[in-house]
Amino acid sequence: MSVRRESIRIALCVGVCSVLLASNDSLAQQTTDTRPAVDVAPSVVRGTVISRADTAAIFAAEVRTLAGVVLGRADRRGQFAVSVAVGDTIIVRALGFRERRVAVMSGDVRVVLDVSPTVLPTFTTTVGQRVVRANEATTSTTVLERTDIDAAAAISANQLLRQIPGLQEVASPPSQTSIAIRGFDASRVLVLIDGEPVTGGLIENRDIGRLSTVATERIEVTKGPSSVEFGSDALGGVINLVSAAPTKALAIDGVVRQGELGRVEGTLGASQTLRAFGYRINGGWRQLDRVLGINAVGSSFERVFDLRTSFRYRVNETFSLRADVQGSTERQRWPVGGGYNGFIDNQSGQGFVEGVLQALGGAIRARAFAQRDNYQFRQSQLDVPITGSGDALEQHERVNRVLLAYSRSAGRQTIDVGGQFTTRQLVAPAKVEGDSASDRVSEVFGKDSWTLGPTLSTVGVRYTSSSLWGEALNPSFGLAWQAASAWRFRANVARGFRAPSFKEIRYTFANPAAGYTVVGNAHLKPESSWSTSLGGTWAPNATIAVDVEGYRNNVQSLIDTRYEGTNAAGLVVYQSVNVARAHTEGFETSVRILHGPFDATLGYDFLHTRDDELK
Repeated sequence: MSVRRESIRIALCVGVCSVLLASNDSLAQQTTDTRPAVDVAPSVVRGTVISRADTAAIFAAEVRTLAGVVLGRADRRGQFAVSVAVGDTIIVRALGFRERRVAVMSGDVRVVLDVSPTVLPTFTTTVGQRVVRANEATTSTTVLERTDIDAAAAISANQLLRQIPGLQEVASPPSQTSIAIRGFDASRVLVLIDGEPVTGGLIENRDIGRLSTVATERIEVTKGPSSVEFGSDALGGVINLVSAAPTKALAIDGVVRQGELGRVEGTLGASQTLRAFGYRINGGWRQLDRVLGINAVGSSFERVFDLRTSFRYRVNETFSLRADVQGSTERQRWPVGGGYNGFIDNQSGQGFVEGVLQALGGAIRARAFAQRDNYQFRQSQLDVPITGSGDALEQHERVNRVLLAYSRSAGRQTIDVGGQFTTRQLVAPAKVEGDSASDRVSEVFGKDSWTLGPTLSTVGVRYTSSSLWGEALNPSFGLAWQAASAWRFRANVARGFRAPSFKEIRYTFANPAAGYTVVGNAHLKPESSWSTSLGGTWAPNATIAVDVEGYRNNVQSLIDTRYEGTNAAGLVVYQSVNVARAHTEGFETSVRILHGPFDATLGYDFLHTRDDELK
């Protein structure tokens, strides 16, 4: 990391966000029933609590009398049963929602709550692949909905993410682009699709420019370490692309766009639900007469094809199945000198099968995931590569993973526990000693969340053990406090880590023509960090919200490539070692203004990073 770097960015973005429509009524306004109570004996009254924004159930909503006596709470399905007389008035409240008074006129009650402007009505993915509301989380997560993606006409993820305040696009020509979050980029920002890692992680070749937004329902961006939720690589943050569910009615859609520098892109998809079975099939392509970071217009070229499918089947009320498969193929071409062109070809595919069973008072989730990635580099004086010219520069990644998780919500508390087992293999002839490397990774995790009045507290931990690099233990603590209807505060302390990659541990090869050799380091240990953040949101009404957050992230054992002298053949030796300590700190602010269907946000962020090895 550099000795000192300061960056200040100001971003203004305006988009359509229909899900954020809210009333201009005062936050203190409540619906009050003034009809007199009927003098009858109490009976069991059942009800359901939902959100007006999305009609989804609200967990842990508290039901109490006008005198403040707690009668009961809603379960994960938003359902409650309390003893109250018909004709009485009850108060229903939930953290992150406006309180509501309801007159009980029958044995069944339906309560609709309005979201507090201090919390966006969005969903995010958490530990064990469970989806939670923003009001159930203590971290600050930016969620880009489908309307934001369409408004930006972004067909690849980097085109949209670089517009978010606090995020920066970092190009590594010719074959990679990444997003930096709070001073960390590349392999220190975890990129996921439906909670599973994108390809290229074993050799640090993640390219967010290859990630298509085809069939994407939303993009979740979490800033700061999230190793309890997702494991390794989340030092800076997490980017998770969430696929859209099948539509209820038959929907066929297509888009074609054309622009400068030979830009041509398009998508085509179909989606439908037939009784208990739903499907979504989407394809896309894009090409450009320029590779990112290469200015040789006309000589460079990039083309990507994508396919994404999702199939979902509801067996009965307690058991559902899901199967997702996606793949892509990419070719890049650019001049490398001497009249030659360099070519990179990537073919990747991944998918999972998942079953969710409602049992044991909660939900049991089982998922099997597989990923394959093939990388090839070749050279040619033609516009197409010569077959067989780059066999020695082929690399193949294989990842298999199984997950078993259990979630239970009762009263004020939600518990998530689970474990997963992963096998990984890298085949890289002429780059890895023995031509291949593999490891086994075992992980167990747990997280406990509970509400107490206006506060939400979370505590979690994840233990990871690898046959390649050792083990890591990462805890996290979070607190959210709804101090008033217009004020919400949050604080988080979390430990994150990044495991050394196959490339850093096992890459061993010589390049005599360039006069150097690279030697892998089997003694590398994971990078680790402690992060703290403190923030708050002020929303005096439904049209304006001001958010401020400060943070600091201290990182130890950063992995860096260092000169290690010369060998007997006179070649310069380079090796990855744990040498660096660093920290990042700063603050982020935003002002969100909602007026009708429009959402305007003015953001400002300040970032300072320092290499603590240099005095």
